[in-house]
Amino acid sequence: MPKKGIPHRKWSHELKVEIVEKNVKDGISVSILAKDYSLRPTLIKAWRKIYMENGPEGLAPKVKGRPKSTLGAGRPKTAFTSEIERLQYENAKLKLEVARLKKLQEL
Repeated sequence: MPKKGIPHRKWSHELKVEIVEKNVKDGISVSILAKDYSLRPTLIKAWRKIYMENGPEGLAPKVKGRPKSTLGAGRPKTAFTSEIERLQYENAKLKLEVARLKKLQEL
């Protein structure tokens, strides 16, 4: 774990691929690459494992955050552009409520 106050370093996709390919294709040892790039050997070994399993695309940065929800899911609309939209929304809401009540009545 890095010492307090040292920022977390991020490595570009191109540099990761370059380092791993030097190890895999050119046969340069992990310890030499670690010294040259001021990295821990375990990090290079982890990158190499990902590279061997998924190719260079596996070392690409991952998308962060929650995936966008599907259309219509999530928080209900509050600002409607027309009266028809408001009524359609209210109608759909009431249909859902009726369906829930029918299921409860069946139980």
